[in-house]
Amino acid sequence: MRGEFAILFSAILMGTISIFVRNTGSDPIFVAFIRLSFATIFLLPILFLLGEEFRITRLHIALAFFNLLTIVSYVSAIQQIEAGTAALLLYTAPIYVLILAILHGEKIERETIISIPLGLFGLYLMLSPYPEFNLGLISGVISGISYAVVFALTKKAKDFSSFNITFFNVLFGSIILLPYALLNFSEFPLFWAFGLGLIPTAIPFTLFIYGVKKVKLQRAPIIALIEPLFAILVGFLYFGEVLSFSQLLGGFLVLSATALAWRK
Repeated sequence: MRGEFAILFSAILMGTISIFVRNTGSDPIFVAFIRLSFATIFLLPILFLLGEEFRITRLHIALAFFNLLTIVSYVSAIQQIEAGTAALLLYTAPIYVLILAILHGEKIERETIISIPLGLFGLYLMLSPYPEFNLGLISGVISGISYAVVFALTKKAKDFSSFNITFFNVLFGSIILLPYALLNFSEFPLFWAFGLGLIPTAIPFTLFIYGVKKVKLQRAPIIALIEPLFAILVGFLYFGEVLSFSQLLGGFLVLSATALAWRK
């Protein structure tokens, strides 16, 4: 149950990202750089304090690449289509994860078969579908597929600590986005930048990787479906965004799917 709780708490923390993003800046790519670079700053001294071995393997590179691809493609989708639709496409990851789990020989549980369509239908009610097929939708599909690969690769990283993987992911992303950040640098509030790097990034990324390594591949992304639900709740409580009946119903279905995924 520790793994499930780690994923759940991670999803809740990542669901607060809108607070920090909207108070940090308006350029999504530059904000992504701030998020990853400040997370790197937070994790670097802990890396030395824990005496973590700093070595890079093919798995590190692959995981960091798909983690960054998820962030960039998701941001690209948000820039071109409705944010709700982009989030829905991101959270099609459980479908791809289920396919990967079958290919890896996992026995598919009855609860998983029920909870996946239930959770996705809940997300459909919570988020706004976008009917036109364009570059934004393609980016959204890519984000969902790469997010599923992140889940699968994390399961293979049994020989490395969650902290080790998290640190390399944020460091790799910071380095890749550095040229863009230098060319498009703008002033930003340090308080919110520190918060962005710590609360919805450094802490939940570490918890997420720890949790995924502890639970079945097919179950992890379903529990993570709580993130968009919590993000909508944050929007209501912090920004005063009013939830519609369909959003409330969708949130209930997501919670139901998460509860099913928790069943033994």
